[in-house]
Amino acid sequence: MRIRPRIEHRRSPKSVRLDPVAAEAVRLGTLLEVVTRAVALQDQADKVIRDCAEPGEVPTEVARCGRSVASEYGRLSGWAADLAWTDPAPQRIGALLSYHLMMLDTALKLAFPRCRTERLERHRLALTGLGPPADELRDWERVLERRLANLDHPTG
Repeated sequence: MRIRPRIEHRRSPKSVRLDPVAAEAVRLGTLLEVVTRAVALQDQADKVIRDCAEPGEVPTEVARCGRSVASEYGRLSGWAADLAWTDPAPQRIGALLSYHLMMLDTALKLAFPRCRTERLERHRLALTGLGPPADELRDWERVLERRLANLDHPTG
C-alpha cells in the first residue's frame, strides 16, 4: 500500500485582471494577420478568376488551384468570425473574405458546370477578378496596422 502525500488545498486564486489594452492588441494583431494572409492570396484568386473567364476549355489545374485558394479563404473567414467582438471591423472583414470565397466558387462553378448553357457561358466570360472588395480589404489592412500602432504608442 502506497501512502500518498497529503495535498494541501490551495486557496483559489484571486480573480485575474486582464489589461484591456493588451487584450485589444492581441485581437487586432490576430485580425491583422488574418487580413494580411487574405491580401497575400488576392493575386492568386484574381488569376484563378481570370483563368476561369478565358474562352474555351479551362484546364483542370485551374480548378485545383482555385479550390486551394478558396479553402484558405474559408479558413480565414472562420478565423475572422471567431474574432468578432463589439468592434465592427471583424464582421466587415469576414464579409469581405466571404465575398472573396464566393467569387472563387462562382468562377469555378461557371468554368466547370454540370450543364453548359449560353447564359452561363456569357457570365463566365464576363468575370474580371475580385474587384473593389479586394481594394477594401487592402484598406482594412492599413487601418488595422494604424490602430495597432496607436495602441503600442498612444498619443496624448
